Amino acid sequence: MAHNAVLGSQQLTEKQIIDRTHPAVVLAKAFRQDGRVLEAGAVVAKDANSEMAAYEPELADAAAWEAETVVAAGALAVPTTPNGHYYRATSGGTTAAAEPTWPETAAANVADGTVVWQQAGLLGVDDLAGGGVLTERIDTAEEQAGAVLVHGTAVAANLSVAGAAPVAADIEALEGIGIYPL
Repeated sequence: MAHNAVLGSQQLTEKQIIDRTHPAVVLAKAFRQDGRVLEAGAVVAKDANSEMAAYEPELADAAAWEAETVVAAGALAVPTTPNGHYYRATSGGTTAAAEPTWPETAAANVADGTVVWQQAGLLGVDDLAGGGVLTERIDTAEEQAGAVLVHGTAVAANLSVAGAAPVAADIEALEGIGIYPL
């Protein structure tokens, strides 16, 4: 939201997230400082440190890395020696015979055979408890808190879960915490 210094006047510059058909509760929440930019409409959840981060419901399915294995783009993996991070394949292919040295820097890439993995975040944000929907864009490299819709209705077409449109299970999970996408 951009403010133009005229008392009581503001200009909305982002997509509409809150649907005004149901009273909304928006709270300022502390975000994990991981150098990521989260767009308005991103579904977020608390991590193990009670900080907000992008909700990743697929984390429960993340497999431990395996040697010489065919991997599809978008697949999630965790190192065989846990480091608290998970990785997303940005390109599919076959993993190498030896496990790569996993980067811990936000969005850093590592080549692994013909697969390229990108550091996708810290583990612990696969449960929506304490979560919601980000109502404004936040750059976690510069901002420590963001506005999160924790109860009310949201514009379903403007929501995203891990960068994609929410699926039925995501909608059900949101409804379970009091957010009703329309």
